[in-house]
Amino acid sequence: MMKRLFWLVLGAFAGVFGVRYAKNKAREAAEQMTPGQIAADVLEGAVKLAQQGMEIVRNLRKDEEVIHFESESVTVTQNQN
Repeated sequence: MMKRLFWLVLGAFAGVFGVRYAKNKAREAAEQMTPGQIAADVLEGAVKLAQQGMEIVRNLRKDEEVIHFESESVTVTQNQN
């Protein structure tokens, strides 16, 4: 009987403190989510996406140059970056 009572009380305490912890974390997250912060995050993501797109285009152009040179029967070795 005492074991069951012990685990019941322990579970109740864990539940109370778990809910309290979750509320605090939710409140902190809500405070950080301001419209300005969301806009800054979206802008940062757009800049990263544009940079990655430009890098892809550069790599495609390099590949096209290699293919172009190979079609002219010129042996070109690809850069080993």
